[in-house]
Amino acid sequence: FVNDQLESEVLTRSSSESKTSHAVAASHPELELKKILIDKMESNKSIHRSVQQKTLYKALTDRYATDKVILDTYADTVTIKRRREDEDDDEEPSTGSNQ
Repeated sequence: FVNDQLESEVLTRSSSESKTSHAVAASHPELELKKILIDKMESNKSIHRSVQQKTLYKALTDRYATDKVILDTYADTVTIKRRREDEDDDEEPSTGSNQ
């Protein structure tokens, strides 16, 4: 069951390589979960059980590395943009003409 979910997730992520930096930064907790899963797979040696497991592991680690580079590169940019959006949300809406 876990393998089916993992396979589905890895294949979905691998097929959608064109994530934007905003989406990757927004999914920072997801990146942490990927790292936990990679560590777990390495510690219980599940990556050595079959060709399918090795393929899934490779796809997951490749995706993790890509997401990490994007996050490291664009995190500050996205954070600044989010702050500006939050400031815009905090402003009072315009009431129109005062006539």
